[in-house]
Amino acid sequence: MEIFWSLPYLAFIIWLIPRIPFFRKSGISAVGLRIIFSIKALMGIALILVYKYYYPPGSADIFNYFTDGKVLFSALSINPYDYFSMLTGIGDDAPHLMHYYDKMNFWLKDFNYNLFNDNKTVIRFNALVMLFSFKNIYVHAYIMNFLSFIGLVGMFRFLLQVVKANKWVALLVVVLPPSLLFWGSGLLKEGIVIFALGMLLHALALIDKHRLSLKPYITLILALAIFSISKFYVLMAILPAILSYYLAKATGKNWMSFLSVHLFLLLAIFLLPMAGLPDIPELISRKQNDFINYVQSLNHVGSYIDSPRLTSNFWDFITQGFRGLFITLFRPHPLEAHNLAMIPAVIENLITMVLIFLAFIFHKRKINRRAMLFLGSFTLILFALAGMTTPVLGALVRYKIPAQPFLYGLLLLSIDWKKAEKLIKKWFPHINQAQKTLNEHLFNEVQK
Repeated sequence: MEIFWSLPYLAFIIWLIPRIPFFRKSGISAVGLRIIFSIKALMGIALILVYKYYYPPGSADIFNYFTDGKVLFSALSINPYDYFSMLTGIGDDAPHLMHYYDKMNFWLKDFNYNLFNDNKTVIRFNALVMLFSFKNIYVHAYIMNFLSFIGLVGMFRFLLQVVKANKWVALLVVVLPPSLLFWGSGLLKEGIVIFALGMLLHALALIDKHRLSLKPYITLILALAIFSISKFYVLMAILPAILSYYLAKATGKNWMSFLSVHLFLLLAIFLLPMAGLPDIPELISRKQNDFINYVQSLNHVGSYIDSPRLTSNFWDFITQGFRGLFITLFRPHPLEAHNLAMIPAVIENLITMVLIFLAFIFHKRKINRRAMLFLGSFTLILFALAGMTTPVLGALVRYKIPAQPFLYGLLLLSIDWKKAEKLIKKWFPHINQAQKTLNEHLFNEVQK
């Protein structure tokens, strides 16, 4: 019945989307926009149902965030000032609010590392949406999907305008990667991250056109503000690509620009502590060690992978970074599909292996190197960070999804498909005959 009562909200959003200028100017037809959002909404419903009926009670982040949102929302009828205080973060450390926090699962973290607790962002999102959702969790999923859909369309427009990708390739990589479609459609942090990333890239695409309007800069500030209360490391992962891209654009030296910027930033993060600034390698190693300790304290985690403990040593970071990249690219493999949620990740890893093979064998000579380096930089850094800090495959498949459109875009745009088609037909001549037979059959049918 909850799904039934949520359908008017879904119908309204589907009706509204093509009427919003941002979507209308995206280059995707109204029908296409509605179909894509409807698929995402169905995935959001499916994820809720999978967690509801397949996983043990209390193990799903979706329901924990939603329940915590209810606790925060309950303050509205008791003391509206407390509600708005917790919602905005202004004065939310007041002692009398602890009786709310004590009832929540995720508001307080055991390990914060002096960073913003991004659990609060999703809890506040739920408490805000409850003003009009009647506490229907499916409505919350639709609103989160609307935000992530904005992000995906922003990525699509960036790939078209800056990377100069083919329209269908750009659409394919932002819509169909299995983990992105499944986990990116849930009532989770990833929806907010995708929204922020898409808005950031869309703003850069507008600025890249040298528009003198304030709009792209306002969009950029909004994206940065959202990153500050969400997964900030995603912004840090894409920052080298952004800086390198604009340096390469200014100098015309693509490889030199990307190598110099990345090398400088890599050395800089290890030299920051000497200037009394935050020790980023130490923070990352602590996060990884605490994650391992937490998982090992649990009775059983089926997708746990034995990981060497990370230190803040420079060479340890380099070697563990390569290991993390390999893990993120190729795991879980088919033998590690222990549950239903792992199947999309296994499928996409197999697809990744095939595409890497094709890109190596049928590499395209004429490519937009600056754009390809941008895509590769973000993908490599985010995948390496996720793989080196996450000892649980179930979490890893979620953490890598912001970079998936860029990985698949990089691979698809690097393949010379005409060369691949010629070679495949040469190796398998019966394909030519089958194609000719099919064409003759279709021609005869048309004549009839």
